[in-house]
Amino acid sequence: MKLIGRVEKISFIKWDIEDLPAKIDTGAYTSAIHCKHIEEKDGLLKFILLCPKTEKYNNKLLQTTKYQVKNIRSSNGKKQKRYVVSTSAVFYGKKYKIKLSLSNRGKMNYPVLIGRKFLNKKFIVDVSQKNIASKEI
Repeated sequence: MKLIGRVEKISFIKWDIEDLPAKIDTGAYTSAIHCKHIEEKDGLLKFILLCPKTEKYNNKLLQTTKYQVKNIRSSNGKKQKRYVVSTSAVFYGKKYKIKLSLSNRGKMNYPVLIGRKFLNKKFIVDVSQKNIASKEI
């Protein structure tokens, strides 16, 4: 297992997003990404991700047929119906499959939250450090 800090950078190849800051949260089960404008029609999900410092990407309309609708308990303890999309992520120099719930994270410090489901049996978190993966590569 690899050591990571409480904040790391993650890239999403298919979405042309590189080195996006992500909060590592062992208290969260699922991972999430900052999103707006979600529209589902005839088995197709259309959405716009908002990623600070990635101007060429912001407001680009994405679409996928690989999604689910799940009830996810938010940080305030309430269940919310959210769309969950599947994609590939580059993290610590390696490509991984990841599922991300689409959520409004506008009031949060980081546009991406990485939860236990992704971290399990792959990483150990040292909360006293940041960006360990970037330093190792």
